[in-house]
Amino acid sequence: MGATSVDYSGSALRYGLMDIKPIEMVEIVKKFGLKFKRVVRTFEFAKRPESYADLVTVQNEAIFNTIEIPKWFDAGKLVKAFSQSSIENYERDEEFKKAIEDVKKADRKGRPLLRFIQYAKNTFESERTYYLELEAQRFLRSNLPLSFYNKLVVFDNTYYDFLKILEDRVRVGEFYASSARNFQMYKKQIAKMQRTISPIIDQMDKCFFSYSRLKRYVSIWNAKDYKEILDPHFLDVKSLDFSEFEKLCNDYSMRLKETREFLLRYDPEILHKLISKESTTNMFAKLALLPSSLNKLESELLE
Repeated sequence: MGATSVDYSGSALRYGLMDIKPIEMVEIVKKFGLKFKRVVRTFEFAKRPESYADLVTVQNEAIFNTIEIPKWFDAGKLVKAFSQSSIENYERDEEFKKAIEDVKKADRKGRPLLRFIQYAKNTFESERTYYLELEAQRFLRSNLPLSFYNKLVVFDNTYYDFLKILEDRVRVGEFYASSARNFQMYKKQIAKMQRTISPIIDQMDKCFFSYSRLKRYVSIWNAKDYKEILDPHFLDVKSLDFSEFEKLCNDYSMRLKETREFLLRYDPEILHKLISKESTTNMFAKLALLPSSLNKLESELLE
């Protein structure tokens, strides 16, 4: 059950939207032989950020400290293996890293924060069908109930709703900041926007932790060695301790419900979207049960 872009997007979003502060600089510009002063407003990192490697390592340590590990694995080596996979995915994603760096370099008139969150949302949206296919393929190589995979698909839907809500809040916040009369008011509006989105990111992080912990648990108990932990050949429900599996499923379901209710406060339309998203779940069932029709069903999913 390998990594997707959501393995790092939450942390990267926090890094690109929260761990920054506005700065104002005066530049001397030479034009037509004359020197002019130009005031530039941009961003700098408010504190020395942790490396992405440190971030995912701490996350995986927390996960493996809260689940039972098979005797044929070492917790430290599992942390290293899963962290390395996420780090490699992140290092390959040059566009995402550039999007974060552009926040620091950009002039505030260009709406750099909005461009950053829109990039994250558009990237995730473009890959959702691919993630759906992956989960369908894993279902075909398992005897786990379809309801388990449906819950994973609901997480993807929830994460997308989260990105859209962030986009709306950043758009409004940056609009008021760009309209500010002076730099002090500009900083005040950016800080206000950050206070608004901070609890939203915190809530999504909690849900993502439960989601990741459940997937990690199912993977390691169905893997024979470290090479197989990211994507075991077969996911057998009999390999799992039922009480532990049920506990992790219930925790994830509770966090997912809690997160959707939390997001409803910011976007009541999510309630209506839940009905339409049942078609996504039904389509996933068709995709899994009719592998020979993958291409046709993929087209339906994109419509």
